[in-house]
Amino acid sequence: MMTLMTTRTDALFHEQRRVPLWWWFLALVIALPSVEVVVVYAPEMSSRGGWLLAVGAGVVTVAVIAVLLLSLSRSDVVVDGTGLRADRVFLPASAIGRVRALDRFTMRHVLGRDARADAVLSIKPWVMTGVQIEVADPAVSTPYWVVATRRPAELADVLGALARRAAGDEPGERL
Repeated sequence: MMTLMTTRTDALFHEQRRVPLWWWFLALVIALPSVEVVVVYAPEMSSRGGWLLAVGAGVVTVAVIAVLLLSLSRSDVVVDGTGLRADRVFLPASAIGRVRALDRFTMRHVLGRDARADAVLSIKPWVMTGVQIEVADPAVSTPYWVVATRRPAELADVLGALARRAAGDEPGERL
């Protein structure tokens, strides 16, 4: 696996898979009250300075939640002339086989009962649709990739055109 960095202008497809805003609110609504209740009502904390510890615990909790959700949000899907990059893994254009868009129902089956342990998955729990990409390189033991995307039809079209161009079925002009 090689790493490639492309600019957004070179990309045929680019999607940032960020954590939805409602996850932030839910995390804060659940974590902050429970941390503050423990700090304020704990026997050692109920003496003087309890409010200061509650505020400190709240600040630390918000910081931990922010770091966690920001780290989950560092997820991009990029397709350029060389292939597909999903997070830190790369699939060259020459290895892209058949591609199909997955709706919510099909995505659940591909990731559930029809899943293979040797497949490459680049999924996020808040993205319910995706694409399945057959790996056409016989030297690679991975049968397929599943990549979560909010725009599966668009990604499937771009990957299909890129695979055809890499196989020599289409001229080499920009997709």
